[in-house]
Amino acid sequence: MSQVREIKCPHCGEWTLWNGDVDDRCLYCGGFLEPKRFSREVERQINKELLKENDYFFIKPGDGDLTRWFKSILNQVRWLAYYVQIAFFIFVTLLLVLLSLITG
Repeated sequence: MSQVREIKCPHCGEWTLWNGDVDDRCLYCGGFLEPKRFSREVERQINKELLKENDYFFIKPGDGDLTRWFKSILNQVRWLAYYVQIAFFIFVTLLLVLLSLITG
């Protein structure tokens, strides 16, 4: 459970109740109690949504259940293939380094 504390509002200067949440507002003026933290959280959410939109098969809100499932599977397969390629290149590089060290 969150503990209720008091904090001084940065906008009006009155002491108000604060739960420690990002979107807590002043009881007197209605301003955000931690405006910088709130703006960082909103920016993080927007960046997260942009990453989803930049995905190879973007899942649109109007897509059906089967289309959503198919696109999510294809996106997962795409990322899996990407990571397998990286692991393969690291393996080959390490193998070449070990062979060059063994042969002297």
